[in-house]
Amino acid sequence: MENNTQSGFEVFGLPETVIRVLDEEGISTPTEIQQKVIPTAADGADVIAKAPTGTGKTLAYVLPLIKNADVSSKNVGALVLCPTRELALQIGDVIKSVTKYTEGIRTAVLYGGQDIQRQLFLLRKKPQIVVGTVGRVLDHIERKTVKLKDLKTLVLDECDVMLDMGFIGDIRKIVAKTNTDRQNLVFSATIPKAIETLCAEIMNDPVSVAAESDGKEIPDVAQYYILLKDAQRVECLCALEKRYGLKKTIVFCNTKFRAEKLAQAMKSKGTECCLLHGDLDQKERNAAMRSFREGRCQMLVSTDVSARGIDVDAVDAVINFDPPADEDYYVHRIGRTARAFRKGAAYTFVEAYQLAYIQAYIRRTGEEISPIDPDFDRSATYTLPKDGSNKRDAEARERDRAHSVRYFVNIGKRDMLDKPTLVKLVCSKAGVSEYKIIDVKIRDTYSFVQVTEDEAEKVWSLKGLTVGTRKINVEVASEEAENKEKKDKNKAARKKESDGADGRRTDRGNRFASDRSKKRSNDGNGRDIAKDGAKRVSKNGKVLNSKGQIQNPKPRGKRTKKL
Repeated sequence: MENNTQSGFEVFGLPETVIRVLDEEGISTPTEIQQKVIPTAADGADVIAKAPTGTGKTLAYVLPLIKNADVSSKNVGALVLCPTRELALQIGDVIKSVTKYTEGIRTAVLYGGQDIQRQLFLLRKKPQIVVGTVGRVLDHIERKTVKLKDLKTLVLDECDVMLDMGFIGDIRKIVAKTNTDRQNLVFSATIPKAIETLCAEIMNDPVSVAAESDGKEIPDVAQYYILLKDAQRVECLCALEKRYGLKKTIVFCNTKFRAEKLAQAMKSKGTECCLLHGDLDQKERNAAMRSFREGRCQMLVSTDVSARGIDVDAVDAVINFDPPADEDYYVHRIGRTARAFRKGAAYTFVEAYQLAYIQAYIRRTGEEISPIDPDFDRSATYTLPKDGSNKRDAEARERDRAHSVRYFVNIGKRDMLDKPTLVKLVCSKAGVSEYKIIDVKIRDTYSFVQVTEDEAEKVWSLKGLTVGTRKINVEVASEEAENKEKKDKNKAARKKESDGADGRRTDRGNRFASDRSKKRSNDGNGRDIAKDGAKRVSKNGKVLNSKGQIQNPKPRGKRTKKL
């Protein structure tokens, strides 16, 4: 106990009731991010904290909030904003657990999909700490059921994800409803330029801290990749499940549609499977998570955004059914296993053109990712439909397309570029999320990249970079560039029409026939006849057949009256 007093949480001056809970939970030594954030945040300074997932970020800001909470106040003193319902519920559970022996601290968790009357009941109890998703908190502010004029601390958790989801405008609206002398705590796994801009707007002399992935915080995850075709992935997933006896697995897909179809495929093969993505209502999401936690289903198929806040013990493995183009998404995914310093495994399915992703993951994690070749029937295929056949995803893409920016880039096929390579370049060098890229068109000497408005400014950072021997130039696609693309398309279409099956021009015979038709001779009966089988035409313009007779003459004969 004496050792805990010197190196544990007691040095932060936390209440005894909180220390008691931490001892009961077996949490005696703060992680690196907690050591750096708690004393600074407890003193009231603004903090920008960067740390990988699973490093204890939640306790890093929850403990200072509890320490500084005014139990006698009836106003909201602390507001925690997060991107998903699952994460909001998880944060609420942590606060509830840590304060179970502390009297007077009231908390309300607000998120979409829950009965509004239930939330109004919680707000009538005058909570000092409010945790919520951006949209629902803004809804309560507009209803005037949440007032933030006396707010002391604003926390933005998983800030990079909230910005990726397009919440930057709503966050600014919420900030505008608060007092200017509040404390700001921003937590994020990555700090892109968009977060730097936001922090410059809302923070005062922030302290930046970072917890790198050292030995203690790195999840003990054995990482592997499997080279296979897309149609072989379902069969390989079934083989991994049987070979390694996986009882609790999280499988990640890049889109909601792929997740839905994969869940159906696995159910058809006898695997108890749960589905989690953003289009499900809250009741369905809660039911899926409850089934997975309690072990009634052994596989959870999820998308990236929905996975934020998944904190399930004893997950055997994470499987990247679709490899993410963003290395940080990869880190977030594999962090779902090996929680609380347990061991875990991560398997990533890739095609040959996606092997560059593996190298990027190795650079990001500093860990080896080994190739394996599991024994499964590679002739058995199960092709999942592409994203475009999903109506909801198509509608979402149309909405994004209406609010997007199209760029002209002076590199193309002659620079050894294909679509996956260009997407990777835009994601890795410009920091654009793969899911914010609406469209990519590759031409011989140039390309077009279409990106949603909230990520559009990032594309300019490609300007000046070098690909091969060519320096990249970026411009907003002008009408002239659009017309050039249309002309190239039309030219290619005309060439395709004029080319026969063997690649020769099919109008060659017609051209020679036209030349021959110019050589005419008279048959002596006043009719001008062409040579070499060309069409015969009389002086009055009638077409003649091979016998010199008028072709298709008008019928002659007696007319009959119609009855």
